Amino acid sequence: MTPIVLTKATSNLLEVACAAVERVGAVGVLVIPEGPMDWEAMKTIADGVPLYVAVDADRAIEEVREAGLIAVEVEPTDAAIIERITLALIEAVANDLLRAGARVVVAYSGFEADELDSMTVVRLGEHLERLTARDLRALETSVPFETMKAVVDVAVEIGREGREGKAVGTLIVVGDVRNVHARSRTLGFDPFRGYRRKERNVRDHRVREAIKEIAQLDGAFIVARDGTVEAACQIIDAPNSDLILPRGLGTRHWAAAAITHATASIAVVVSQSTGTVRLFKSGEIILRIAPMRHARAMKWTDAETEPPPPVVPEKGR
Repeated sequence: MTPIVLTKATSNLLEVACAAVERVGAVGVLVIPEGPMDWEAMKTIADGVPLYVAVDADRAIEEVREAGLIAVEVEPTDAAIIERITLALIEAVANDLLRAGARVVVAYSGFEADELDSMTVVRLGEHLERLTARDLRALETSVPFETMKAVVDVAVEIGREGREGKAVGTLIVVGDVRNVHARSRTLGFDPFRGYRRKERNVRDHRVREAIKEIAQLDGAFIVARDGTVEAACQIIDAPNSDLILPRGLGTRHWAAAAITHATASIAVVVSQSTGTVRLFKSGEIILRIAPMRHARAMKWTDAETEPPPPVVPEKGR
């Protein structure tokens, strides 16, 4: 494929992004291109500023590296730019290209596919600072990447869009299904009961749309490692007495911490009040993805912590 010649707008944006690196204390510029670009010209514009380029094809990866840029290998996806930025940053940390906790200037195509026209500054905050490359690889090992990606994608969409104009929160527990089932029970009707396995896999777009609808109901989803939605509208029943979470989190978050502390699962929680998505493992928050409405910057941040509430919270919420 012929590389896209850098437009004046792209060149100007790259110059501004590279100049911003020193001003904001960033480690470099992460570029999210829509296709092949003139990598050599980009290298010249960078003038010594590290450029990380998210690419998904073997040939493109080689060309990026030959030009002296840093290739961040990502999976091909049609996801929205916000999710693509998230995945690129996680891959960069997992492959030791970026230090967890680093600040990065991100340049991407927000309006025109053939040029870079948008920029934001991303900081991987306190929780991700404690998350090492080994931890990220372990996370991918315990739940396959495609399953985890599909679950996080639908969670981010729920947090950003809600449903029918209303804010929606939900809890999705992934992996270690047998032990999770042992610590949960159905809250009345389970909308997924009776469907064949291939008709309830979260990697299917139609199933993700169904999850968005069902998320308006009470209770948690339970998803197997292969992506099969095993149950919905579940009450989680696991002890949380020894756990500590950031101040202000609700009962869904306590349920997520409790079930991941008691089992080998990973839990994904969408906050109804803020739309923020948090990933839990071993009873702790390991990743926080803030919603990006109207091109707001994405931030991973920490908060003050507090012990569990004295009263056992409502199960599954």
